[in-house]
Amino acid sequence: MRKILILLVLAAVGIVTFFVYHHPPMRLMPPPLLFQAGGERVFDIAPATEGSEIELFYATSRLPVGARENRIYSVAPDWRLHVGTAELRIGEEETTLEQIREWTTRNTGSDRPFVRLERMNEAATLSDPAEIGPEAQAWLAEIDAALAASRSRDILVYVHGANTTVERAAGQAAMLKHFAGREAVVVLFAWPTAENFLRYARDIRNALGSAPQLADLVRLLAARTQAAKIDVFTISAGATVGSDGLALLARETPEVADRLGEIYHAAPDADFRAFVDDLGAYAPYARRVTAAVNLGDSALRLAQVVNRASRAGRPDIRELSADTSARLLAASAAGEIEIVQVHPDRMPELSATSHTFWYDHPWVSNDVLLTLLFHLPPATRALAPGTAPSGAAYWTFPEDYPARMPAVLEAIRPEIAGERPTLDAGAD
Repeated sequence: MRKILILLVLAAVGIVTFFVYHHPPMRLMPPPLLFQAGGERVFDIAPATEGSEIELFYATSRLPVGARENRIYSVAPDWRLHVGTAELRIGEEETTLEQIREWTTRNTGSDRPFVRLERMNEAATLSDPAEIGPEAQAWLAEIDAALAASRSRDILVYVHGANTTVERAAGQAAMLKHFAGREAVVVLFAWPTAENFLRYARDIRNALGSAPQLADLVRLLAARTQAAKIDVFTISAGATVGSDGLALLARETPEVADRLGEIYHAAPDADFRAFVDDLGAYAPYARRVTAAVNLGDSALRLAQVVNRASRAGRPDIRELSADTSARLLAASAAGEIEIVQVHPDRMPELSATSHTFWYDHPWVSNDVLLTLLFHLPPATRALAPGTAPSGAAYWTFPEDYPARMPAVLEAIRPEIAGERPTLDAGAD
């Protein structure tokens, strides 16, 4: 019995250790609905797409290790900002364009290819983002060249969540670029996480500490590139980085905050009260602020227990003062913040406790792309209005959401056809 007990304890320790340290690469997410309905036309936004390689830009506040042409970034924070380009691959070297099209336009179930990080090429290290050398200037010139080749004039900054390796964060950002037709200019902001869910509290401290560096990155991109707007997309604890960083940006340099475009927070793991305060600072400057939430989110339920405060993705409005609550309700009614409520019971094959719904479910990823790429209002994105018991206005996915896609496809047809629509021309 003693031997059996020891074996059981060792097995339990092994299982826990496996889940703590096992971080496989991202699998290519299921294609958003528009790619499954007329997907060939959407994919042909980027007719020059060849092979399985994806390249994206990055900036990180992690301490680097190794040669600059093949950097590895540790879990330790660095006060400097490192910028460069990341090379990723969908599937294997022998993956063909036809296979890429198949994976991009058809939901092939669980057998999806990995998105692997192959190399990170560091272009420059910035000790002071206000003073940049020729290497950083060359990196910024690459971004401008990518903007010139893109149909969008925006730069999209992606901010990952807690307990996330650089490879998985890059994989998530690469999926955004891939399903944007490979033309979107995506910059991954990789902040230091412990890559261990048992050290979540440390990750939150690092998230707060990384906010100034995100603000510096946005300032750099706004001042030194030809971007019309800087969009920011956060997931989970990335919202702590994004919310604090954008509020800091707005309070210190409002002229830069005026360049903010779409701000989209998916399952935001940020202190609810701080999130609302920050929102008041940066929302007036942004083109739009969207928060996608699942009130059954199990990860945020646990985060609330650890932090002893509700999270922006599972808010408890009772935590707000009467004045702050009234301002938030007024902002949601006026559309100053668009709340997208995810109801898993109305969405096929989505777990009721999902935290990663933005890339797990093709309805939500569809809405993300329609917001970030086409700047469509919720009704035109085929969402349905609702009102929470608190009185807050929100939008949600109706049960006939897939049947509404032909009308959405018609709304974005000028962009697919290569014409310049009025959708974002007026917004800038």
